[in-house]
Amino acid sequence: MSKKFYILPVLLVGIILTGAGCVQFTGSTGAGPMGVFMSADNGETWLQKNSLVTAQGVKSLSGAKVYKIFTDPSDPKALYMGTRGQGLYYSYDNGDTWNTSAYMAGKYIYALSVDPTDKCNIYASDGPHIYKTTDCQRTWKIIFTEERPTQRIVALTSDYTDPKTVYTAESGGDIFRSKDGGVSWRMIKSFGFELRHLAVDPFDNKRVYAATYNQGLYRSDDEGATWEAANNGFSNFNESLSFYRLVFSPTQKDSLFWISKYGILRSTDAGANWSEIKLLTPPGSVNIYGFAVNPKNLQEMYYTGTILGEKNQNVRSTLYRSIDGGVNWVTKKLPTNTIPTDLLINKETGKNIFIGFTTL
Repeated sequence: MSKKFYILPVLLVGIILTGAGCVQFTGSTGAGPMGVFMSADNGETWLQKNSLVTAQGVKSLSGAKVYKIFTDPSDPKALYMGTRGQGLYYSYDNGDTWNTSAYMAGKYIYALSVDPTDKCNIYASDGPHIYKTTDCQRTWKIIFTEERPTQRIVALTSDYTDPKTVYTAESGGDIFRSKDGGVSWRMIKSFGFELRHLAVDPFDNKRVYAATYNQGLYRSDDEGATWEAANNGFSNFNESLSFYRLVFSPTQKDSLFWISKYGILRSTDAGANWSEIKLLTPPGSVNIYGFAVNPKNLQEMYYTGTILGEKNQNVRSTLYRSIDGGVNWVTKKLPTNTIPTDLLINKETGKNIFIGFTTL
């Protein structure tokens, strides 16, 4: 039986990564355009990828406040732009053109997961609900509703080998699993503290990671039946519990990166032990909202460092690039002075770098 829930959006301290109330769709700000930008030359030059195809002609998404850019595991050219209260947009041509998902208009897109075997099966969350489409977004239906006003759905992830197995996490710490493509759900864990992210290990479908707001990382090796802390060594790095991103190595099993207020930590043993990647920015000095490793060259990695002002306006953001696994870094200028919220590299080419931007 499908489990029902309902929620109202809540204001959280981590406003960039966790979201806030509704926003209006407007054009570029005084700080510059938002939406998505792409670089094909390692961050030297940038192109806006904000062309929205409509029945009235091509319009601009430069006013889109990007929450996160989601990808399709089976199609490197497919991108999904989740916005902060402006709906869901999708591109099947590497961001050259975008289309709108009409049913999701005006919604805050907190989470999205694409069926790894069928790109027309998509799950998305606006906080109170999980929606599913099986016809490439022509129609959607609600398959999960959260009724508690203090909770919202913050993560969705699918099993890469069994796409009918889907996991979801709520902000209050509850994790649910469906074995039938979202028809019915079962609570498999209640942590009792705030969750931010959930991911199935791309190299081991039995392994699931849950990232918390300030309690570190947890791992299950049996599809969520039992969990253990994967925080060994975090206490050596001040503010490392303040979570921003969890990123898997594109090609190396058991290798992952924990991005926090402290900086970037790396594990090569599935979170059993962690070591620090030395950055140009001192620990705790910037907010790292974007991080990616080149799938064609694991020695090449990027991160964005952001300094916010008193009212969460962007004071300064910079792109950092390393070609030797994080030993040395160079800086690159970003194309706009809005806030970089997500960063990814095309897994097919290893060259196209995408960054989404927002303002508050």
